[in-house]
Amino acid sequence: MDWSHFGMDRSPFRPAVDAAAYFPAPSHAAALAAVAAAFARRDPVVLIDGPSGVGKSLVARKWLDDLLPDVPRVMIPNARADKPADLLQAILFDLGKPYQGLSEQELRLAVTGHLLDAAGSGFPTVIVIDEAQHLSQTALEELRLLGNLESRTGAVAFAVLVAHPMLRDQLRRPAYAPFADRVAVRQAIDALTAEESAAYLRHQVRAAGGDPAKVFDDEAVMLLVSACGGLPRVLNRAAALAFELGAEAGADLIDVEAAFEALDRLGITPPDEDGTGDAVLLPHPARVAEPERPAKRKTVGDATARGPKDKATRKRSA
Repeated sequence: MDWSHFGMDRSPFRPAVDAAAYFPAPSHAAALAAVAAAFARRDPVVLIDGPSGVGKSLVARKWLDDLLPDVPRVMIPNARADKPADLLQAILFDLGKPYQGLSEQELRLAVTGHLLDAAGSGFPTVIVIDEAQHLSQTALEELRLLGNLESRTGAVAFAVLVAHPMLRDQLRRPAYAPFADRVAVRQAIDALTAEESAAYLRHQVRAAGGDPAKVFDDEAVMLLVSACGGLPRVLNRAAALAFELGAEAGADLIDVEAAFEALDRLGITPPDEDGTGDAVLLPHPARVAEPERPAKRKTVGDATARGPKDKATRKRSA
């Protein structure tokens, strides 16, 4: 769609991990700082965990983007390693090195040789592993052994594991104890609060070059916040669809009806419909100074834009 219709130069709500869309909520900022501090100390392993859609991968990608370009790095976006060889192959694949037709020991020697050579830059190789809860105990043990490698400047590998909280539970088992002892930092990322969720939505609009006060009705923001559980991924999906519906209707303001319809199409039930109570409109400084909207501005709920009341309108007035 043409986002310039809303005064933006790109989509503000992207489904993919985008470091340019990073929003420094307290939980995310704390995780980012914890990883940076661990890298400065040359700790061997850092764990970032949290529920799906909370923004774990974005924190890791933001930290990678902020690193000096001289720091060697490996990014494994989907860690499914039942055997040590699977992990070693994934590392070599990301490095652009041969990884097929080699025995496990040959793979190990190839990875070891590369890590030692790369340490000549003065930095350890950063190995970011997303979906790390899918690593087997033996694969994690292989990662621990790689962390034992050292050059004259210190350890040659620094691992950042991005995972569902189930990995934290696994690390409590006796079989995982040797690896668990190497995890220097365990940083959980929480869902956004209501206030943070509202600020997140407005931040994304501003980051795309838009003015949230001009394109996002406060009631629509409130509804999305109350329905999306503080998960950035869900907020992105619902807000993007609401804007698409608004654009189709020729509206220049995303109102509560557009938000209702977007949630309905995504199968997300707002709190006032499942008995958990109504959401409360969140105050923010922009509301005080926001100029009165022109009377002729069309919204998704206008009869000229939408015609007869639809299902979403009936929900609002029920």
